[in-house]
Amino acid sequence: MYRDFARDFDSLTALYQFAEDILAANEVGEAVRFPVHLALEELFTNMVKYHPDTGGDIGVDVVVDDGAVTVTLTEDDVDEFDVTKPRVVDTSAPLSERTPGGLGIYLLQNIVDGLEYDYHDRRSSVVFTKESG
Repeated sequence: MYRDFARDFDSLTALYQFAEDILAANEVGEAVRFPVHLALEELFTNMVKYHPDTGGDIGVDVVVDDGAVTVTLTEDDVDEFDVTKPRVVDTSAPLSERTPGGLGIYLLQNIVDGLEYDYHDRRSSVVFTKESG
C-alpha cells in the first residue's frame, strides 16, 4: 500500500499508524513489526532532516508478502545519500569520545534483512526488507 507523507517531523505519527495498520491487517508479529517501525522512522527522519529545502512529499510503500515486509521510501529533487554504504561506528567507545552521526544508519543496516538504494536524476529510493523467520 502506497501513501505520500509531508516532509515534516509532524508526519511521524501518521507514518507509524499507516505502517501499523498494514502490519496488523497482515498479522505480522511484533518481532518483525518493531524493527520495521524503527527502520522506517530512521529513514524518514533522515530524509526530513537532511533534505529540508526539497519541499516535496516522501512516498512510502509497505508490502507484506509471505510474511516478509518490504518498505520503499522515495523522494525527489535530492542529493545522493547511499544508506547501504558501510558505516564505521565504535559502539564500545564512551559517549564523550564518539563522533555525532552515523549511528542510526548503522543500526538500520543491522536490523533489516535486505537494504537497497537507487539514485537517478535526483530521485532517491530506499528499499528495506524484514523477513518473518
